[in-house]
Amino acid sequence: MAIEDFPILAGRLRQVQTGKLEVVVDSDNLNIPKFTEIQSSIDFDKYEAANFNPALLPTGAVKPTAFLRGGFQEENIKLADICIVRLKDCGGVVLSVSIAHAVVDGYGFNLFMHRWAEINKKLVADNTATDLGVSNAVCNRSILQKAVPTPQEPCLSVLHNMYIPSSYLSRLFAWVSPGIRGTIFDSIHAFADISISCFHVSRETLDQLRQSVKKNSSTNLRISDNDVLMAAITIAYAQSILKHESERTNTGLASWLKSAFLGSSSKNPKNFVTAEAADIRHRIPNGNLENYSGNSAISMMVHSPIELLQIPASSEALTQVALGVRKSTNEITSEYIAQSIHEAESESDFVFRPLVHNTFVAERMMVTNLSRFTFYTTDFGWGIPQFVGPANAKFPKFTWFYPAHPSKGGIYIHLNDYSNILQQMQTNSFWTEISDFVY
Repeated sequence: MAIEDFPILAGRLRQVQTGKLEVVVDSDNLNIPKFTEIQSSIDFDKYEAANFNPALLPTGAVKPTAFLRGGFQEENIKLADICIVRLKDCGGVVLSVSIAHAVVDGYGFNLFMHRWAEINKKLVADNTATDLGVSNAVCNRSILQKAVPTPQEPCLSVLHNMYIPSSYLSRLFAWVSPGIRGTIFDSIHAFADISISCFHVSRETLDQLRQSVKKNSSTNLRISDNDVLMAAITIAYAQSILKHESERTNTGLASWLKSAFLGSSSKNPKNFVTAEAADIRHRIPNGNLENYSGNSAISMMVHSPIELLQIPASSEALTQVALGVRKSTNEITSEYIAQSIHEAESESDFVFRPLVHNTFVAERMMVTNLSRFTFYTTDFGWGIPQFVGPANAKFPKFTWFYPAHPSKGGIYIHLNDYSNILQQMQTNSFWTEISDFVY
């Protein structure tokens, strides 16, 4: 029933030109999402004692990936993959839901989960869901395209820093089919020691960090939780990366490939780049995109001087980076949005450039902030979730901010990266001072 309200999840991908995809929903040839059930040998108490570490789930229970996959023919790729893991002794279930980013973003994912839970809760209560009405969710991308204004100016100078130069690899990935592209990227990282760690930052610590930034700032700019968290993770992660890089010799085949594919853009960077996904729904005046469930995220780039990040963390450094985040956030105007989407649609390899750089360039990180989403009001009829978070996506340098359970408060920071980098994070003095290790 929920799929009826989100028919795009039963659609089939079709590559219409290099780097461009469309989703075709044919009622006579639906691409039904994959649905599986797995029995776990651990009970709820053991899973809870491990802080809901996804590593304890059975093999095959969770198969997240940063890329579309499912075969070399794009029309065979499932756009949604759902797995229910039943814990031992009927102690509960773990619901694993993976939906292609090509059709939804975090906002759209949240809309789908709430609709699914709403229907199921009604069925649990009285075995009928006939009076729920129709969902307001809209997945037609033309709604977004009509709302986004036409660029009115030459490319804004602030956007130049966002445009990563094209490379052989980014153009190659734009040329091949989504299935081949996903297979290549998954193969690159299949044998890499990539895992996921979770840290908790309390509400009290967040407030203290915000007050510290405000105290050290000479401006009257509003400082948000996101500004502070982005600054904190940038400092700690950059220090961990730089320490790791200084302890190894960057020579051999990997160094040659990096230089050959990326050119001079990867040599001796002066800035550490933190890229954050920014939702444009509420940033376009009169856009009326509240019910749009498709992907409406663009990139916001924060450039922090590496010289600043190499010194021990201080309240002054935190303030400078946080103000940089706030400045980048304030620059996401209607014109910025218009030019960002225009560039993304005109350059076939645009969206693949950051992925290539993220693979080869150490001084980069991608962040998605989902901490404002109402995950803990998603009730399928048996109460709210005890924990919500991502699994190991097997792709490095990805960070997610998730809300913690209402009884705990604060925010969970999930970091997907190589194990040696995660070990550096776990011993970083600044990071251990402001966060607690979860798993």
